[in-house]
Amino acid sequence: MNRIVVTGGAGRLGRRVISDLIERGYGVSAVDIVSADDLGCPFQQMDLTDRDAVCRILEGAKAVMHLGAVPGPTVASGPVTFRNNVLSTYNVVEVAAELGLSKIVFASSLFTIGWAEDANCYWPEYVPVDEQHPLTPFESYGLSKVIGEEICAAASRRTGIPTVSLRITNIIQPEKFGELPWPAPTQSEPIRFTLWPYVAVEDAADACRLALETETKGKDTKHFSSRRVTVDLIARRATC
Repeated sequence: MNRIVVTGGAGRLGRRVISDLIERGYGVSAVDIVSADDLGCPFQQMDLTDRDAVCRILEGAKAVMHLGAVPGPTVASGPVTFRNNVLSTYNVVEVAAELGLSKIVFASSLFTIGWAEDANCYWPEYVPVDEQHPLTPFESYGLSKVIGEEICAAASRRTGIPTVSLRITNIIQPEKFGELPWPAPTQSEPIRFTLWPYVAVEDAADACRLALETETKGKDTKHFSSRRVTVDLIARRATC
C-alpha cells in the first residue's frame, strides 16, 4: 500500500519524478498515453480519459502524482487539449478520492495566470505574481489547468483528501541552460513567455516529491519557478 502512481510517466518531468521516487525507496507505477519501457518501474500505456482504466491503475495505490496532460497551448488543437486535460484530471482526482488515497499532487501551470500569442493581450496586475493573483487564462490549456485546480479543490472539500496543485512552467533540461537568459522583450518582439519563468527539471521533480511528502490539509496551491530571469526581464520590459 505504499505504491505511488505517476501519470505522464514518459514525459520529461515524469521521468525525473519516477527516478527520484525510486531512489528514495518508493514503489512506483507509471502510466502514459505513449509507450515507455525504460522507466525502471511497472508501466502501463493508457488513456486517462477512460475512467475504467484509471480505476484499474489506482486500485491499491497510496497516492497519485497527476502529471499527464497535453503539455502546452500549442501542442494540439484547443478542443483536444481542453477535453483531454479536463476529463483525465476529473477521472484521476475523482477515482483517487473514491478509493481513499492519501494525497493527490497535480501538475498545474503558470499559464493559469495568463498567456496569449498576442503579447499586447496580457500583462499581470502586479509583480511579483503570487498565488493570490487572479487567474486569467486566454486559451484552452490555461483554462484546462484552472478547471483542474477546481476539480482538486472540490474533491478536497467533499472528501477531505489533501490535494496540492503546483503551478510549474517552462521546465528546462540541463542541456538547455546555455540558452538562458532568454532575450529581453522589445517593442518589435514583445513576447512574454508567461513572464519568462523557468525551473530546472530536477527542481520541479523535487517540488513534486516534497508536495507528496509534506503533511497538508485540504486544497493547497503553489507557484514554482526560478525568479532571477523573470525579475530581470520584467525590469527591462518596463523601460521599453
